[in-house]
Amino acid sequence: MKPRKLNIKTIPAQDVNRAYRFWRDVFDLPQSGHASGRHLMIDGDDIIFVAGEPTDQLEMLIRDHQDELKQHLRNNFIPIVGKPEPRFGNKIAFKIHDSEGNLITLEANQ
Repeated sequence: MKPRKLNIKTIPAQDVNRAYRFWRDVFDLPQSGHASGRHLMIDGDDIIFVAGEPTDQLEMLIRDHQDELKQHLRNNFIPIVGKPEPRFGNKIAFKIHDSEGNLITLEANQ
């Protein structure tokens, strides 16, 4: 998967280690050089995992086309929530849950 942008860089988690592994493995995010704690990076910014209740406000822009994205999600046993919705500019949005119950909208190319 080729994630490009994420609207919120602080991710709520019940289990920070589990959230870190999920985001690293499913979204193929690299580790940050940040010395304290477990941080990943997207578009040059750190992603930080903090204790908190799940949110439904996360949106990620993906460079992949929808068929590649669907295959990647299947390979990682991540079900799509609801029906995909068309977006402006030949984009399509899929919703998934992460390991912590956060609802993430993934916007990919059609």
